[in-house]
Amino acid sequence: MPIKVLVVDDSLLVRTVMTRVLETLPEFELVGTASNGKEALEMTARLCPDVITMDIEMPEMNGLEALALIMNQMPTPVVIMSSHSKPDTDLTIQALELGAVDFITKPHPIFSRKIVEVSDEIIMKLKTASLIEVKRNHIGLSHPPDDTRQIWKKFTSPPSRSANRTFKRVISIGVSTGGPTALRTISQALPPDIEAAILVVQHMPVGFTKALADRLNGISRVDVKEAEDGDPICPGRIFLARGGYHLCVEKNSNHHFLRLNRRKRVSFFRPSIDVLMQSTAELFAQNNIGVIMTGMSADGVEGVKAIKKNRGIVIAQDEKTSAIFGMNKLAIQSGMVDHVVPLDRIVPTLLRYM
Repeated sequence: MPIKVLVVDDSLLVRTVMTRVLETLPEFELVGTASNGKEALEMTARLCPDVITMDIEMPEMNGLEALALIMNQMPTPVVIMSSHSKPDTDLTIQALELGAVDFITKPHPIFSRKIVEVSDEIIMKLKTASLIEVKRNHIGLSHPPDDTRQIWKKFTSPPSRSANRTFKRVISIGVSTGGPTALRTISQALPPDIEAAILVVQHMPVGFTKALADRLNGISRVDVKEAEDGDPICPGRIFLARGGYHLCVEKNSNHHFLRLNRRKRVSFFRPSIDVLMQSTAELFAQNNIGVIMTGMSADGVEGVKAIKKNRGIVIAQDEKTSAIFGMNKLAIQSGMVDHVVPLDRIVPTLLRYM
């Protein structure tokens, strides 16, 4: 059976381009196109698509409003169509929190990408999205009057992050499809006094990792920042790999610091989980913990092998709580994983080694 796709975008050009891509592929069936969120709701209920592509900025009802209602009333895998503009990157991260399974930067020259450059990505992401069993989401668009991080600060002061503060462990995390939601769970569960530096590779293109880091920083008890070349690593902080750059660790005298580079893609990705984990495995040996999470691909398998070879610990997210049981499944099958746990047990398992 072909994958039924509903395309939602107020741009006639984008709808035309998407129609052209999908109608040439026998594995897809374009069941309809909509120009705003209200039409999307009606057509979703009537046509029961397997996947929806959703623009964000639309008249009458925008993509975020439509997404929230779809995920609450008729859960369907939604792939966001986004531009690289700063407002769109922020809204894309919010869409992922509301339940969107992935995003694609728009196949339109005005948005810096031509259709021939993204058709393979569209096909791959729609196929992946169709495999995801989305659950009803009761998260709304309103925000609490004070986020978790600010409430926590009212009662206690964050630990000092002076150069004298050392870390016992380095935690290397790799995640892909479903990652932003999973990272939200992880970052909110980490205690601010954790004696570990946390380095994260989330498969995400240039321009979006800064928005994700800022979003996580606003809701977490630990600091979260997009990694910069030369950053000294320290405990109680999450460093998120920058889109388009590999993330590595180097040592100078007694200090460890981050290095970013644009060397060739590894396992089809830059940043690559394998690159990060192989770097930390060499430098931190038994003091390194690798965490491999939800996502499609084999990236991270060689990384967890390197961590185990150097006597580190490896934790994998289980199938039930993964959006896509892909790279964590391959890591488990490699025999290099010490613990397979649901998402909400990852941090408690980490803390056993602190």
